[in-house]
Parts: sequence; structure tokens; C-alpha cells
Amino acid sequence: MFLIKAAVRRYLLIFGMGLIPFSTLRVWVLRLCGVNVGEGCYVGFNVSVDTNYPELITIGNRVTISHDVVIITHTATPANSDLSRLYNENKPVVIGNGAWLGVRSIVLPGISIGQNCFVGAGSVVSNNTTNNSLWAGNPCILKKSLE
Repeated sequence: MFLIKAAVRRYLLIFGMGLIPFSTLRVWVLRLCGVNVGEGCYVGFNVSVDTNYPELITIGNRVTISHDVVIITHTATPANSDLSRLYNENKPVVIGNGAWLGVRSIVLPGISIGQNCFVGAGSVVSNNTTNNSLWAGNPCILKKSLE
């Protein structure tokens, strides 16, 4: 039974996020699939969240997640290799209230995005960000304070 639920969840997250025409319905799908989503959030088209561990993702209130954002909570591969044994982790991702993730940004496992933090388009967030700040780049670095 769990495999059926996991498969349905995976298909909803992979295909639904690109086909569902309204943000409110995409938020509903995220919640249905286990993502903790606050109130008043916007979720763009083709947002990809980790389909294996969506319950490790927490999104605060009034968060904007732009189109094509990727949020990853685990590193693993079914390939039997030395690297697969070394890098096999599940870590939560927390996105603070009022944060804004720009188009095609990527959030890696174990990251906390600060409240009212703006992550620029195309950024790869590999370190925690601070509140009220602008971060951008690959790797994502602090560009300026927004206070």
C-alpha cells in the first residue's frame, strides 16, 4: 500500500506542478504530498520538490517560490558505489516567512532560508541564509542586507 501512495505522490509532484494552472492548487498538491506549507504562499509552475522526502520541507507564510525552483532534501543513488555510501543523507529544508526564491534557484539538503530573504534567479543555495537579505550566485552568497 505504501508503494502505491509513494508512486501517486511522485506523479502528482512531477506532473501536477507543471500542469496545474493555479498556484493555490499547486500549494494544495504540495500539502497533500506531505510538504508543510504556510498560509498565503505562491508556488510557480514546474517547481520540483524532493519526491522521496517531501515531509522534510517546511515553507513558511507568505513565501514566493518562482517557476522552475528545485528543493532537494536528500542525497542518494541506487548505484552501489563508494560515493553512494559516503553521500547518503536526508536533511530538512526550511524556508522562512516572507522569503522569495527566484526563478530556477536550487535549494540543497539541510538549508534554512531566512525570513524575508530574497534568493536571486538561478542561484544554488548551499549555505544557510540570513533574515532580511539578498543572496545570489552559484554558490549563493550574500549580496546585501535588506534592512
